[in-house]
Amino acid sequence: MTTPELSSAQDARVVRTRQALREALLGLLEHKPLEQITIREIAAGAGIHYATFFRHHPTRDALLDDIAAEQIDRLVELTVPILDRADSEAALVALCSHVSEQRSLWTALLTGGAAGAMREELLRQATAVALDRVAKDSWVPVELAVICTVSVIVETLAWWLAQADPLPVTEMSKILDRLIIIRSLLQDAKQDE
Repeated sequence: MTTPELSSAQDARVVRTRQALREALLGLLEHKPLEQITIREIAAGAGIHYATFFRHHPTRDALLDDIAAEQIDRLVELTVPILDRADSEAALVALCSHVSEQRSLWTALLTGGAAGAMREELLRQATAVALDRVAKDSWVPVELAVICTVSVIVETLAWWLAQADPLPVTEMSKILDRLIIIRSLLQDAKQDE
């Protein structure tokens, strides 16, 4: 039988190992593309045995998916103010700054093996948020507006990350601001009220 103290110590160790795995993969992504990173390298970078990796993730891509889910949650947090129109410019600057600060990770997420899963999860979460905020009688179906908006954000960020000499954060946020369709739906909804 496991005592509560032992269980807490095991839980803390699991959390530390998971964090070490994330940090190891992120560190490796700073130096080489995902396709060239091995599980052995990740385990070594995390300071764990190779077999321990598989207690936490079945594959390298599963670890990346875990990181992607975490990043999508953060991305949704940053983009909700865009929908609320309270300060969309500041929200877009925060979004672009976040992506810029973690450029290697976002390059892997948006252009690597996780790109499809990343886009699908972002669509799912954005649709849930938008359904509560956009008028149901909008000129375009909400789901379509979300697909267009998420596509614009994802494709624009992927383009930005691929540039050898990327535009500054403020310039990218202005470009995104002009490209995003969903805010125009919100403005139409407010005008119809």
